[in-house]
Amino acid sequence: MTVTPISYGARLRHLAAERGSAEAVRFLPAKGEEQSLSWQALDVLTDRFARALEARGVGQGDVVAFALGNIPAHLALALAIWRCGATTMVLDPGILPETARAMKARSGAALIIAQREGTGDVTLEAFEAEAHALPETTVEDRIPTPGKIVLSGGSTGLPKMMCDERPFTRVPGFSWGRVAPRLGFRCDQVQLVCGAMSHNAPFTWAQNGLFEGNRLVLMERFDAVRALQAIDRFEIGFAMLVPTMMVRMVDHLEESGATLSSLHALYHTGAPCAGWLKQAWIDVLGPERVTEMYGSGENTGQTTITGSEWLEHRGSVGRGFETEIRIYGLDGTLLPEGETGEIFMRPADLGGRTHYTGPDAPQPERDADGFQSIGDVGWLDADGFLYLGGRRDDVINTGGVKVHPETVEAVLLQHPEIGDAVVFGIDDREWGQRVVACVVPKGTSGPDQRALHDFCTSHLSPQEIPKQVKLCETLPRDGFGKIRRKALRQDWLATR
Repeated sequence: MTVTPISYGARLRHLAAERGSAEAVRFLPAKGEEQSLSWQALDVLTDRFARALEARGVGQGDVVAFALGNIPAHLALALAIWRCGATTMVLDPGILPETARAMKARSGAALIIAQREGTGDVTLEAFEAEAHALPETTVEDRIPTPGKIVLSGGSTGLPKMMCDERPFTRVPGFSWGRVAPRLGFRCDQVQLVCGAMSHNAPFTWAQNGLFEGNRLVLMERFDAVRALQAIDRFEIGFAMLVPTMMVRMVDHLEESGATLSSLHALYHTGAPCAGWLKQAWIDVLGPERVTEMYGSGENTGQTTITGSEWLEHRGSVGRGFETEIRIYGLDGTLLPEGETGEIFMRPADLGGRTHYTGPDAPQPERDADGFQSIGDVGWLDADGFLYLGGRRDDVINTGGVKVHPETVEAVLLQHPEIGDAVVFGIDDREWGQRVVACVVPKGTSGPDQRALHDFCTSHLSPQEIPKQVKLCETLPRDGFGKIRRKALRQDWLATR
């Protein structure tokens, strides 16, 4: 195997030549028949899309945005954009047309391709027709710089844009350095892709999987039972999940009949994982098959932790992996172990950090030594293991006591009649802020309010107990399981 860095397009070309008709992608649509895409077919489709992009004037250094769901065309279009030497910017398929236009203006994108009519410059259906009408010729593989623009969550407005200006190449066997094998990621394995690829982590892991020759099992929509059964059916070895998926899967594990014997790595990220949930999966799989990483789109650094390490440091997200960590107080004082403050991180490879780009790009929050914060709060124990305390802006100050929403949510999710929960603070004349919870019941009626209060009393401090609980049919989580807490709070206030 070559140790020379190559582009994603060139790597696909090599794999297609080596593997031909072997399956690269098994697509599980929400409705309809399953589809299979071979390595050769994926390369042909990538070339077809690349020719259509070039016909529209896309070339080296251009930005191409696309708003597609979890479908094979998402994989091929990204590879086609990179093959042209252009930069990807993935958008949510449900993005509002006006937001898409604003992001195109901010990024200077040459083109937006979307599944929905009116969202972009061209629909996927029309773009595919253009591609099929062009002569079948091979497109030269170019190296994009940068490879992709990564977007923040955009909970309070347009997402921030981030990019890494280095040439977008990887070394086969090391598509994400030493951190990937630490998390159980292997080459030539079967890999589950069930998170929305409109988010950077599922998108990155899916493309890294293809780069490393992995066969992808791609789910158009996440379904807990179907995901569990797919692991057994396709002998999936690696699955990246987020806690909301883990809750639903553990709830339906017995119903699914899945053994999960092939799964050598359940890797989770994206949001804090409640202790009871982590323990439940360790009980199912054993500690050696459960891994976790904490990081950010800014690539400020990361921590990793195995299940075995977690059992000795319950609640931790691990130690810095090729990363140093500092904790600062509100006054900028460097805090000792055990004290909670703002998390600042510095990776060993400073060149791997992304930077904010576009108009009004914010300046990163860094100390004099280059340690950077993304606004998370936490503390370190004596062994250097990091514990998260939530987002700096999400902490609820009620009666002079700081309450972390994630702590309350973790307890609510333990209740047998609650399927999902989000907690936030609302201004209160007496308390400063009061704790409010929105919950989705598992049944039709939901838990008894008095019984729920008693349940919270047995697990939470008096200040942490929600003073109001609202029953909801669903909560506005995105395809990666993240909640737009500020937007939910604004919706709450609008209905009072």
